[in-house]
Amino acid sequence: MPYRLRTGESVQHGVRRVINQQIERAREELADPDLDRAETIHQVRKRCKKIRGALRLVRDGLDQAYAMENAWYRDAARRLSALRDAQAMVETGEALARHFAGQVDGDTIQAIQGHLVACRDALMNDRARVTGLLEDFQSAMEAGQNRVPSLTIRGDGHEAALAGMRKTYGRAWAAMDAAYDKPGAGTFHEWRKRVKYHRYHLRLLQETWPDVIEAREDATHQLGRLLGDHHDCCVLRALILNDPTCSATQEGQQHIVALIDRRIAQIEQASRPLGQRLFAEKPKHLARRIGIYFRIWSQEH
Repeated sequence: MPYRLRTGESVQHGVRRVINQQIERAREELADPDLDRAETIHQVRKRCKKIRGALRLVRDGLDQAYAMENAWYRDAARRLSALRDAQAMVETGEALARHFAGQVDGDTIQAIQGHLVACRDALMNDRARVTGLLEDFQSAMEAGQNRVPSLTIRGDGHEAALAGMRKTYGRAWAAMDAAYDKPGAGTFHEWRKRVKYHRYHLRLLQETWPDVIEAREDATHQLGRLLGDHHDCCVLRALILNDPTCSATQEGQQHIVALIDRRIAQIEQASRPLGQRLFAEKPKHLARRIGIYFRIWSQEH
């Protein structure tokens, strides 16, 4: 089923259903023999992010349960982060080579890619460790699923959902200003995280006015992908500079870092007008507008 609240159901029922579905899908992916381990890890980590997005939407109505549940899924995904990061660096190196095809030095990129693949394989080929981590993740999902029926949102959940949406949008709105005031890996990564949660909230509330919300969600997804590429480029840049075994020569290292810097600048330039459109409204104005959609949708059905 889609990741959204459904017409005719309460917010509490919808949030419980969405979280339960994400856990079920994570468990299915863990058992899917057609997914390789790297893809499995990527998918189940995304499930945790979606669960946390649903929790954030109604955090004001969950009281003390929010902090515990949010930390539970954050920590479950974090245990797999080193494995995912290693695969992401391989994919980033490949994307960089494609983007600068004809400009990147072949020997340099080959040396770097070989190093990234070797690092990834060293982690993924430790089957006992990977299996243990995935079993721990499975246990965490089972325990979390057992608590889903007891998640209780104060009131009818509408006010909590609108407050959560406004808070998340407001943080993304402020994070954009911070990113362009002081550009860097940290500020852009913070903006990326906030944009991702805003997108999740749009998806959850899409039924309130599907055509309008879906268009905004698509643009937010586009921005999130750009900011994800920015983050991966920054991580790869730091890895190359801090690990002398990444490149065969210092000249090659400087060449690839210069290309990464160019790509980072391109992404920052492309992200700005898209972000300015998405975050043109002040948080209270967007919350009021979507609140009207929410109220009409609720009364209509």
